[in-house]
Amino acid sequence: MSTGAVPLTIGLALQACATPAPPPFGPISETQRHGYREQPHGEGAYTLLAVAPFNASAADARAVWERRAEELCPAGVSKRIIFRADKRESMGAAHYIEGGAGIASRSTQAFEVEGYVYCEANPGLDG
Repeated sequence: MSTGAVPLTIGLALQACATPAPPPFGPISETQRHGYREQPHGEGAYTLLAVAPFNASAADARAVWERRAEELCPAGVSKRIIFRADKRESMGAAHYIEGGAGIASRSTQAFEVEGYVYCEANPGLDG
């Protein structure tokens, strides 16, 4: 193996490790913290929450939200209203003291997108 192939091989291996997996797609439950959860509000109206893990992006959370909205509305989505898009963070306790002040750390826990989904009327059900 040539000396140029070794750094290339290492670089490709590191790049594969750095590429995050797509966010989970499934209902949020006691054992699954990421995914989606919806609450129906009458015929064809829902409040929909999508939660992506810390290593995903806000765009990934939005993609989960959009995908579930399309699944909820087989005849099509007539209106989408996103009222909350947050990056949930937590503060860690100070691990050491510098000059009498504690230094804490902040880390991202998840990305959340929440909003209303209104479905098109299904003409097959109207009679």
